[in-house]
Amino acid sequence: MNAQNPNTQVAEVKKDISAQVLAKVESFQKSGELVLPKDYIVENALKSAYIILSDPKNNLIEKCDKSSVAEALLKMVVYGVSPIKKQCYFIPYGQKLECSISYAGNIAIAKRYGNLKSIKGNAIFEGDVLEFEVDAMSGRRKIIKHTQSLDSIGSTILKGAYAVYELKDGTVDVEIMNIKQIQAAWGQGGSKGNSPAHKNFPDQMAVKTVINRACKLLISSSDDSILYDPLEENDYVDTAKGNVQHEINQNANNETIGFESYEEAEIVDDNHQEIINNHNEMVEQEAPQKVMDGPGF
Repeated sequence: MNAQNPNTQVAEVKKDISAQVLAKVESFQKSGELVLPKDYIVENALKSAYIILSDPKNNLIEKCDKSSVAEALLKMVVYGVSPIKKQCYFIPYGQKLECSISYAGNIAIAKRYGNLKSIKGNAIFEGDVLEFEVDAMSGRRKIIKHTQSLDSIGSTILKGAYAVYELKDGTVDVEIMNIKQIQAAWGQGGSKGNSPAHKNFPDQMAVKTVINRACKLLISSSDDSILYDPLEENDYVDTAKGNVQHEINQNANNETIGFESYEEAEIVDDNHQEIINNHNEMVEQEAPQKVMDGPGF
C-alpha cells in the first residue's frame, strides 16, 4: 500500500478535528449552554486557526496531540475570539496545545458578556500629576486630574497605570495599579517581567496589565462567567510553568489527556512567538498549574 501524502494526512486531521469541535459546539447550543455572538462565524474562526496552526515554521497541527488541538479550538470558539485579530494565541506545552487569550481578547469578551462599553488605559510616569478619589458610597474610583508633559512621558521611571472603563448602563469606574502591583503581576509569568517587551515598552505592558485586571472582574462577574477560566492578572504566558506541568503529567502516568478537560491558560502578549521559540531554553522551576474543569468538556 502506498504511503499517504502528508498533505492529505493533515487535511484528514483537519476535517476530523473540525467535526469534533463543531459537534461539541452544536451540543452546547442545543442544551442552551452556549450562545455564540451573531458576528462570530465558527467556520471562519476554525479556518483562520488552521492557517496559523499549519504554518510551516511551527506546524503545530502535526507536532501537538490531536485531542489537545481540538480542546484549544473548542476553547477559542466558546470564548468567541479570533486568532486573526490576535484575540488569542496557540501555545504548545510539550505536545499539548493551549489556546491563550490575549488582552485584546479579554476586552472583546468583556464587551460581549461583561457589559463593557469602552475602556482606555494610561501609564503614569514620574513627573506626572495624578489625583484620584474613591466615592465613599459606591467605592468607585474617579480620576480628578492627570497632567503630563513631554518630559514626564519620556521618563524612564514608571509609577503605575490605570484604566478608565464605562459600562453599558453609563457606570464609570477606574482600575488603578502602582508599579509594585504591576511588577508583582509580571512576576507571575515565566519571564518575570524581563522579556524584551517588558524592558523596552514597560508603559505599554503596564497598560495591558491594568486593562486585563479590569476585564477579569467584569468577565468573572458576568452571567456567562461559568464558561470562563479565572483570568490571571499578568499578561504574559508562562511556558515554563506549563512545561513543568507537562513533565509531571508524563512522569505521573501514561494516560492521554482527552477531550474532557483543559488547563487554565494565562494571558499572552504580542511577542508570543519569541516565547515559543525559546521556551525549551527556560529552566525555571515553577509550581504546576491548577487544572480547571471546562463547561462539560
